[in-house]
Amino acid sequence: MTGNFIMLQKEDLKEVVAEMVREVISNGVFKEQRVTEDNVYYDRDEACARLHITPTTLWRMEKAGKIKVHKVGRRNLYSKQDIDELIKKG
Repeated sequence: MTGNFIMLQKEDLKEVVAEMVREVISNGVFKEQRVTEDNVYYDRDEACARLHITPTTLWRMEKAGKIKVHKVGRRNLYSKQDIDELIKKG
């Protein structure tokens, strides 16, 4: 094994970790994300309810390319923006 090793006492390690946490927080890494139209998504049931359609109809619309599906794990999500555009089109 190659590399540099640093030995720290327990209190020194606590101080190093605390300093790193302060640095990360001050850099804004964990800034609160604002909810906007661009990052609101509906699951299948919510999308069907908004569009007043069945899950089968939603699936057909996906296959026809009328609505884009976003896969997150095993979940299908639909952007609010896409749903609103479909509602406007009628």
